Amino acid sequence: MPVSTKNQTAPVLQDPDDGAATIRNVDDLAEMLRVLADPTRIRLIEALERNGRSTVSALASLLPVSQQSVSHQLAILRGAGIVSRRREGVWVHYELRDWTGPWVLHQLAEGLQTS
Repeated sequence: MPVSTKNQTAPVLQDPDDGAATIRNVDDLAEMLRVLADPTRIRLIEALERNGRSTVSALASLLPVSQQSVSHQLAILRGAGIVSRRREGVWVHYELRDWTGPWVLHQLAEGLQTS
């Protein structure tokens, strides 16, 4: 008998309630995986992990996409609780929140390399 995951409320993973990405059930996990399923967003996470906090223009200089695209993708990552932003004068700096996403991405990438 197949197990239905629709509207499942059993905990999958609990993070501290600090505003960072929290996965409470299978639906939340699926949504987080959808957010992480974009190559530009993965590259942004890697860049922020490597360089620390950065501005949109600094991140755009590292990626083969426009500043507009970087801003859009950062907004999605921010909405998912993966990055935070802080205004300092005329600059807005983005940084990774405290979450395990970079570790997950590295594990998946290593798995692909060994296949």
